Amino acid sequence: MTEKRFRIDGSIYYITSIVYNRLKIFTRPSFIIPIIDSFNYYRFQYSCKLIGFVIMFDHIHLLLYPEKTESITDFMRDFKRFTSGRITRQAKLEGKTKWVEAFEQAGTETDRADFKVWQDSFWEQFIYTEKFLKQKLDYIHMNPVRAGLVESAADYPYSSYRNYYLNDNTLIEIDSHWQ
Repeated sequence: MTEKRFRIDGSIYYITSIVYNRLKIFTRPSFIIPIIDSFNYYRFQYSCKLIGFVIMFDHIHLLLYPEKTESITDFMRDFKRFTSGRITRQAKLEGKTKWVEAFEQAGTETDRADFKVWQDSFWEQFIYTEKFLKQKLDYIHMNPVRAGLVESAADYPYSSYRNYYLNDNTLIEIDSHWQ
């Protein structure tokens, strides 16, 4: 049974979603591009501003600001469902049989899908001040550095750091002027 989530109009959400069993699947562009494509599609589908993001090997962090009354739960449900399908198809195409088997086992264990990429639910936190927003954005941008993936946040390509500090919108445009 899914727990009811409350929506606070005008809130920005800090969201974390984790790959089932922390399988490290976001190590290649062919598995990251579906995530970026989906960020872009669903932010317009649900009228959300994408303020920040990072795609780590086994999880993602987002800062989202829904402009309309659509629920962040609907955004994440559709995002996870669509990306699960794309990632599973890509894993099959690339012969990643252990991943496909893991996705299938996860689907069987949870009895929620044939193939399951993401853990059930997601973690969200309301952003209630500009200072807290900046703290979370810094946390997101420094995540690859803390994980030892790069020496500088500017070196990690799958983060909004490049949008903010290098004016690099080639991967995806973000809503840095959200107010």
